[in-house]
Amino acid sequence: MKDNPEISVIFPVHNEQDNLIPLHAEIKEVLGSRLTYELIFVDDGSKDNSYAVLAKIAAADKKVRVVRLLSNYGQSSALAAGISISKGAIIVTMDSDRQHDPRDILRLVGKVKEGFHVVCGWRKDRGNSDSFFKKTIPSKLSNAMIKILTGVRLNDSTGGMRAFSRRVVEVIPLYGEMHRYLPLLATWKGFKVTELPITIRKRVAGKTKYTFKRIFRGFFDLITISFFVKYSTRPLHIFGTIGIFSLLSGFAIGSYYLYQKFFLGIHLLYEVASLILTIMLVLLGMMFLGFGLIADMISYDAITSQKRESYLIEEVIN
Repeated sequence: MKDNPEISVIFPVHNEQDNLIPLHAEIKEVLGSRLTYELIFVDDGSKDNSYAVLAKIAAADKKVRVVRLLSNYGQSSALAAGISISKGAIIVTMDSDRQHDPRDILRLVGKVKEGFHVVCGWRKDRGNSDSFFKKTIPSKLSNAMIKILTGVRLNDSTGGMRAFSRRVVEVIPLYGEMHRYLPLLATWKGFKVTELPITIRKRVAGKTKYTFKRIFRGFFDLITISFFVKYSTRPLHIFGTIGIFSLLSGFAIGSYYLYQKFFLGIHLLYEVASLILTIMLVLLGMMFLGFGLIADMISYDAITSQKRESYLIEEVIN
C-alpha cells in the first residue's frame, strides 16, 4: 500500500480461529471501494490456529496486516501494538468475534469526519447478544459507575467498537484495561467525544473472553481514571481532604472518650483499644490506596514520557 489509507481497522485476536475468515470476507464486502483502508489483526498469544488462519488471509489480501505478539498481554496492549504500525488518519477498533456489525464502521467514520475526535459504539440494544449476566449487566453497572465517578455523560463508553482520530492515541497511551476508558481520557484531554448506536449480534463461534477477573481489573482502572480526571494536577486536594478529615475525626473521637473518662467516670479500656486498632486499620487502608494511586500516576507518566511498550512483537506480516 503506497499511500496511507483513510482508515485502519484494528482487531485484537485471541483464540478466534473460526471467526476470522468470515469476518474478513464481511469486512471486505462492506468497505469495498468506498474508502481506502487497511485491516490489522493482532494475535494476542492465541493457543489455537488463529495465527495460521491470519497468515493465509494476509497472503491473499495485501490490505491485511498481521501482528503476532510474543505472549498474551491483554486487549489494551494488543490495540496499542496494532495502533503502533497503523497508517490510517482514522482508527477503528472492533472485536474479532463477529458480534460487531462491520456496516457500523462507515457510520462511525462518518462522524469522525464531521469533526469529532472519538466516536463510541453504543450497545443500545443487546437483545440478540449472548452472555447477559456475564457481559450485559456488568457493562451497564460499569457505565453507571463511570457517570457517577467521572461525570462523563455517555451511555456506553466501554465498548470495543469505536472510531477516533490518530491525534487522540498520539497523546493517550493504553495500558492495563485503559482501552475501555479511552473516551474518558479523551474527554479529560479536551477532545470532542460522542456516541452512535451500533448493532450487537449473537456470537456464533468461539468463547467469550469476558471474565469476572477482567471486571475487577477494569474496576481498579476506573478508580485510577477517576483520580486522573479530578486530581492529577492537584493531588494534594484529595490527600489533604482525607488527612484533615482523619485528624478531625481522631480529635472528635479522642475528645469524646476523654469526656467519658474524666467527666462521667466511665472506663472503657477494651473498647478504646479496639477503637484505636480500627482507626489505625482505616488510616492504613487509606494510605495504601493513596500510595497505589500515586504509583499508578507515576507509571502512567513514565509510559507517556518514555514511550515504553507493555508488549513484545514476535512477527509482522505485510
